[in-house]
Amino acid sequence: MYQKIKHTLFSLIFFLLWARYLAMIWDPYWGGVSLDKGLALYRDWRPALTILYDVSGYLMAPVYMVYGWLAPFIPKSNWFPGMTTASVVQAITDMMSKTPGMQDKVAALQAPILKQSMVGYIDFLVVIATCFYRLMGPILDWLVDTAKNLIWNVLIEFSFTKRKEARYQEALEKRAADLMKLNVEYKNLSKEANMLAQSVITDELTKVYNKRFFLEKMTYEFKNAKDKKSVLAIAMVDIDHFKKLNDNYGHLLGDKVLKAVAQVAKGNTPADCFCCRFGGEEFAIIMPGKGPEEAVQIISKIHLSLPLLRFEDDVNLRTAASFGICIADFKSPQAQALTSFEDFIKLADDELYRAKLNGRNRIEHNHLA
Repeated sequence: MYQKIKHTLFSLIFFLLWARYLAMIWDPYWGGVSLDKGLALYRDWRPALTILYDVSGYLMAPVYMVYGWLAPFIPKSNWFPGMTTASVVQAITDMMSKTPGMQDKVAALQAPILKQSMVGYIDFLVVIATCFYRLMGPILDWLVDTAKNLIWNVLIEFSFTKRKEARYQEALEKRAADLMKLNVEYKNLSKEANMLAQSVITDELTKVYNKRFFLEKMTYEFKNAKDKKSVLAIAMVDIDHFKKLNDNYGHLLGDKVLKAVAQVAKGNTPADCFCCRFGGEEFAIIMPGKGPEEAVQIISKIHLSLPLLRFEDDVNLRTAASFGICIADFKSPQAQALTSFEDFIKLADDELYRAKLNGRNRIEHNHLA
């Protein structure tokens, strides 16, 4: 309620101050000019203007008082605290007359309508008064808050008995304990919700994104890149001779290899890209905004890191993979011709198949540009 009253009061004050400022600019009385030369408004509405000047003058009283005290120390000038509008117009006219290219616009300032109407007075103290009342807002807030706190403290001091204070403190402590308990429960629920959300999109074995996430993310990134005509790259990764590895070493070691390959791929995938398990021994890496050089560089790091993996079950076991990359710059008609992300994935799969045919453990890529 207080804030609404304060806002209304200060809005009215600012309106009156600036109404005074604007009215004086056109008022011939304040410019020392005959009323016959001003606008008809200043002859017909003189009583209303007088009331405006009187009321706003009271509001200006603090500023006039301070100015009166400081006047002996302020250097004399022909513009502060005010000057006639005609002087301002004349000063602008003189300046434009001396400025190259502006002489032809001087006539606009010398138009009869301006000479007839802009005959008033510019009171710069109105600006200072506006700043003064703007500063009064926070000061008034502080005074009101201080008074409220003082009154409240007095009421608390003399209204509550010691027993009521004890009960109040007990209730506060109980409420604090309840809030703490609720906070702990909320954090636990939030943690469980995050874990559940992650489990829905995470492959249980390899801990990278699962195929469900891959399909949803690929749908979004393909549409986004096509609409914005940006670049999108995808890499399909297939572990070489994985079936033979399972047959020779068993599925337990095969799972360890899958986990290790997934961690290498995930560890070398930038934060703005997404490493996913596509199925079986095949992975997919979505790379939004990555051009040919960046995409190949990312996949090359994974390619070179895989042979460095070592396994306790067989220290001589080496791991390699084949990679197929497709990069589409959707500014090109060739990329825009793709109708679905499935077509885009098939192009990467074709490159993967070509890598297998060319001897495995290599990178093949296709750039639609």
